[in-house]
Amino acid sequence: MAANTGADNKRTATRHIRDGIKSNYQKDTKCACCGTTEDLELHHYTTVSILLKNYCKDRNISISTDEEVLAMRDQFYTDNWVDLVEYTVTLCNKHHKELHRIYGREPTLASAGKQEVWVKKIHGRIHGKDADSQSTSRFSKFIVNPDNSDRFSRLI
Repeated sequence: MAANTGADNKRTATRHIRDGIKSNYQKDTKCACCGTTEDLELHHYTTVSILLKNYCKDRNISISTDEEVLAMRDQFYTDNWVDLVEYTVTLCNKHHKELHRIYGREPTLASAGKQEVWVKKIHGRIHGKDADSQSTSRFSKFIVNPDNSDRFSRLI
């Protein structure tokens, strides 16, 4: 393989990472927002290119050639398995583009949770459900509702 130099290397390194782990992706059969089964794409809540850049910077790893990327790739997979394979969502092309329009081409790592909430809200709007009622927050058990109003009143 030839060495990669210049501005394209960042994208090439990310492509090597994605290509090597694609067989492990757990793509759903429908869009998490609208439920369509057409034109599906996998979205990483944690931006792979930023994750890779930070990983290499923290470990002083050079990825300026194809060989260097391939040499570090397996350890990168092991160390970042959840972000690369499990913390993903299947979206149709329309919703994938919309998510990136809102959060940017390379969403910051700090926006991962916000992206996940956005997907749930869009799903709720499309399917006529209150997105807030789908909350899985650790504080959601303290929201007053008929089932736990007595418990809530004891807390105050």
